Amino acid sequence: MKVRFRNLMDKYVFTDSLHFDDRVFNLVCIVGTVALFASAVGHIIENSNKTMMLVKIVMILGAIALLIIANKYKLHDQGRWLVVIAYCDMLFPLIFITNGGSLSGFAAYFVLTVNLIMLLTRGAILYISLITHVAIIVGCYLLDLLAPQIIIPLNTFQRYVDNVISIVIAALFIGFVIKGMSGLFIREQLKAAAASRAKSDFLAQMSHEMRTPMNAIIGIASILSTSDDIEQHKDGMRKIEAASTHLLGVINDILDMSQIESGKLEMVAEPFEFRKTLASITAIMDGDVENKGHKLTVHVDPAVPEHLTGDGQRLAQVITNLLANAVKFTDYGGNIGISARVESAAGDVCTLLVSVTDTGIGITEEQRRRLFTSFEQADNSGSRKYGGAGLGLAICKRIVEMMDGDIWVTSEPGVGSEFSFTVKLKTGTPPDGREAPGAGREHDFTGKTILIAEDIDINREIITALLEPTNLTIDCAHDGKQAVDMFISKNGVYDLIFMDIQMPGMDGYETTRAIRALDIPNAGRVPIIAMTANVFKEDVDNARNAGMDGHLGKPVVLDDVMGVLSRYLRG
Repeated sequence: MKVRFRNLMDKYVFTDSLHFDDRVFNLVCIVGTVALFASAVGHIIENSNKTMMLVKIVMILGAIALLIIANKYKLHDQGRWLVVIAYCDMLFPLIFITNGGSLSGFAAYFVLTVNLIMLLTRGAILYISLITHVAIIVGCYLLDLLAPQIIIPLNTFQRYVDNVISIVIAALFIGFVIKGMSGLFIREQLKAAAASRAKSDFLAQMSHEMRTPMNAIIGIASILSTSDDIEQHKDGMRKIEAASTHLLGVINDILDMSQIESGKLEMVAEPFEFRKTLASITAIMDGDVENKGHKLTVHVDPAVPEHLTGDGQRLAQVITNLLANAVKFTDYGGNIGISARVESAAGDVCTLLVSVTDTGIGITEEQRRRLFTSFEQADNSGSRKYGGAGLGLAICKRIVEMMDGDIWVTSEPGVGSEFSFTVKLKTGTPPDGREAPGAGREHDFTGKTILIAEDIDINREIITALLEPTNLTIDCAHDGKQAVDMFISKNGVYDLIFMDIQMPGMDGYETTRAIRALDIPNAGRVPIIAMTANVFKEDVDNARNAGMDGHLGKPVVLDDVMGVLSRYLRG
């Protein structure tokens, strides 16, 4: 019995999967059931008040049902209201009237109900509930004084027994709750302390992960500035590009985790081709696989639909992360595999099972427990050897969960690991057949004129240099006001505007609104594309609301820029 009760407490109270207030509600239901059972047994022993005995048996069954239903269907808020109203506002007068009125266990039950309200309600609802309950108590007391004939009396023996039972049950209930609450508070404190330590370690690791590529970039740039060797310049540029890509990956992981922590990470449902997505991922990783002498095998079951609908980009992010880890944590000449099959299908929805296997260093049981936790790594000593921010798997877990799936790992140290995950995707929806942005087209925009509004000199130089081969006529504005003035002075001649957001004076949003409000031909039609480091969903929404037509994140990707130009300048 003790073991079962402890298991019950572990499942419903001492669990990190529930909010603190939900665990308090579960604690009240469990302890209340025990207290009600003891009270019912007392009524049976004294062989009196069969009505109250039946009422308490019904309450026991109700508390158990409430516990199960609230946890199964996530109805804890409704459960709290039900407990407060039923046990305090409705049951109290019933017990008062049928159990001897103020001569019974009135004080004990008063303490018990007030404790229930204090435990289950917060803020203004707490005060409203307390005032309502006190008003009910006063009403019952006045009823006892003004109409005592309504109260069902108890004989002296029953009165003493009932008082003792009420006091003992109330004391036990409060004692159990206090002990349980103490346990919850201790666990919350330990959890908060562990999270604080993990975040401190994470910040230290982030400093290392960001400074390392920055040191390489700055150092190589310094070397190249004093060198005339063409081959050395080419090699240095390759190393700078690799270090920059690594740094951008770290920054993207931090941004993704920030969105996850604030609940702003969202999925986009779009048609995509799974096999093409997988081919793109392996093509990107080919260089790393080849450099480490690995053998990579890919197997996609023929039953996997050709066309799927879901967030293909996020799915690719998960697979890329798992594949990158497999390559990184497998010593030279290892075997790495990717497989995909349909686990189940119902209607137009299929559950896709994807696995990534390797013959790498493996993971211990202790490491597995921390593997998908935010701000933690499986092994800090290993992270120093292999590198990594410690966020990738936590991000993967959240993405997979948002796609109605699960992720897990089986591993043996020194033998290898298999990371597997499931996601639910719609089937039978082919892509719209549109050509990929800029694909198969020459990037020649002779005769077109664009305006770049950007306050940072180096950013203007980069985008201008990237677009030089396109034969565009490019004007640059150093801030928002200059952009508006140039648009006016040239009478809206521009075919497209790239707009930075964070500029001194008028920011990108204000500048866009000012241009849209001009009484000049083309002011309301000219495509305005945000080109900014503000990359969260709310930033994209803000750009749209300001009157912009699109959004490009910094650092800019040339293919994305060409895609925008092809879309808007080729008509």
